Amino acid sequence: MAIYLRILKLMGVVLGSTLLVNGCHIGYSFQGPGYDSDKGAVINQTESQVLLAITHGVIEDQGSSDFSKSLQRVRENLSTTEGLIGYSVRKEVFGNEVWTMSAWSSKEALEKFLEGKAHRSAVANGGIPPANVKSTYTWISAESLPISWDDAQLLLEKYQ
Repeated sequence: MAIYLRILKLMGVVLGSTLLVNGCHIGYSFQGPGYDSDKGAVINQTESQVLLAITHGVIEDQGSSDFSKSLQRVRENLSTTEGLIGYSVRKEVFGNEVWTMSAWSSKEALEKFLEGKAHRSAVANGGIPPANVKSTYTWISAESLPISWDDAQLLLEKYQ
């Protein structure tokens, strides 16, 4: 019996180490009022290009609860935000890094969201100091939504 417990412990250590090394993430898949997740396509898209906004932030050590609350308020606000096509969020399981991706029908729609109460509150109280945030905005083909997180990271690095 003792040998089985040792094997189980060793398996737990190996599995845990693998998750840490591989950068395990959790989050929300791409979704939104202008995106049909079942079909994997933009709904009623009249333009061939969409504005893609990507952010990367590092949550303060004591800011996880603040981030979670702010994220929930922003997500609730997003469901009624005009011009939003879709969004996705990803966070490290064993870390403080977080990424967001959102697609918009116009620059004006994105700017209106950024100036809105929910987003302003999240920036001020979301557990991520402004110095710990990188963001970029770029136009992409509507047909390419959603892009992969690897591609989002490349775009973020390219435009920084």
